[in-house]
Amino acid sequence: MEILSIAWAFFKVGIVSFGGGWSIVGLIKHEVVPRWLDDEGFRSLVAIAQSTPGPIALNAATLVGWERGGILGALLATGSVLAFPVLAVASAGFIASRLAARGRGLDQGALDEALRTATLAMMLMTLWTLRPASLDPLVLGLALASFALAAFTKLSPLWAILGAGAAKAAWDLLAGL
Repeated sequence: MEILSIAWAFFKVGIVSFGGGWSIVGLIKHEVVPRWLDDEGFRSLVAIAQSTPGPIALNAATLVGWERGGILGALLATGSVLAFPVLAVASAGFIASRLAARGRGLDQGALDEALRTATLAMMLMTLWTLRPASLDPLVLGLALASFALAAFTKLSPLWAILGAGAAKAAWDLLAGL
C-alpha cells in the first residue's frame, strides 16, 4: 500500500513538474516530508538527485521508490512521475496537429506568458521551502532581485538565477581575500 502512496505522490509531482528543475523541489518536499523522509533525509535526497544525471523529480521518485519499495517501488514511482508529462505531450501534439489541419495556429505569446507565470510561482515555492534557518541578507537580496528580474522583465528566469549564483560566488571570493 505504501508503494501506491509513493506512486500517487509522484504522479502529482509529475503533473506540475513539466520542465523540471529547481522549481519543483518545494512540491517534492511537501509530498515526501515527513511521510517518508525527515528534513535531513530530504536534503540528502536533493544532493543525490542533483549529482545523478536526469531531472530532479525523476531522480527523487526513483530514490524514494527504491528506499521504500525496492525495485518495484522504484519502477512504479519513476513511471508515475513520467505518466502525466508523456500523456500531456501526446495530447498536445494531437491537438496541435488537428488545429494545424484546420488552419489555426497556437498563440505562442500567450503560452509563453502562462508558462512564465507558473515557473515564477514554483520558484517562490522552492525559495520558501529551502530557506535556511538564518537568512543571509545578501542571499535574500539576490533571490528577490532574481525574482523581480524574471517577473518584470523579459529576462529568462534561468539567467536571473545564474546571475545571482555568480554574484554570490564573486562576493564570497572577494570576502575571502
